[in-house]
Amino acid sequence: MPRILDESTPVRADVPISLHPDSLLGIGEPLATEGTLGTNVLAAAREALRSGYDLFGRMNDAERDLQAIADPARRRQHPAERGGRSELSGDIRMVKGKPTRVVDAEEFITSAEKAFDRVAPTIDRRVTELNGYRDTLATRVATALDHPTRKTPEGLALAAEVRAHIKAVKKPDERTSFVAQAIDQGDLPTVAAVIHAQPFLSGLEPATHEMLRARAAAKFAPVDSAQLAATEAAIDHVCTSTSALVKRMGDISALRNVPAAKAAKSLRVLGEVGR
Repeated sequence: MPRILDESTPVRADVPISLHPDSLLGIGEPLATEGTLGTNVLAAAREALRSGYDLFGRMNDAERDLQAIADPARRRQHPAERGGRSELSGDIRMVKGKPTRVVDAEEFITSAEKAFDRVAPTIDRRVTELNGYRDTLATRVATALDHPTRKTPEGLALAAEVRAHIKAVKKPDERTSFVAQAIDQGDLPTVAAVIHAQPFLSGLEPATHEMLRARAAAKFAPVDSAQLAATEAAIDHVCTSTSALVKRMGDISALRNVPAAKAAKSLRVLGEVGR
């Protein structure tokens, strides 16, 4: 399936690129297969990022316009005999490294909080949806790696014999090769006997056991296992990327603590005395 760029979400230099829906292109390739659960995963992840990206940009636009109506910071240069230092006058804070005079931002803060409260649940719902897809894919992979008769008395006895045989092999690399060969040959009863039991029962190290399980998943459930790994990566990407939106909201809320905002609030309270 060809990659489709999200032209409805233009790239902005002032918004973290990891929030853009197209930032999933590097990890979402296994998901872009029509007729599979992966397309649902990709759609949910992209919507979560798109919502966060759009809100982040709108917050930046609103703050830019707010700053546009503020008086510029005034710099005063002291004479050399007084140290030659310079100072800024007015209610100043740094905006992208530039000293900027601020104005009452209460309306901006309130609007941003309301927008965040509307968008955050959308992102949370998509993450919950993604977790559900991950669980479904994990179940599919586990089912593909099991054999129908493994839990029957005969199957349990056979599995115990298989593990005992592997453990009796003296060299660790030969044990690994034995199981790897079983995987390559599609010998599911042997593979299931090993991967559905503790590693030490087959004389395998945990890391080797995990590697063999991944190899078996790629053999017996190639699409679901690849999409499971991609889904886990997508969930991690969405959660990590949207944390930037949470931080942005925190920075906006902190504007309530600047002197201009405090003064404006006090004046409003004063004006309501006696009403």
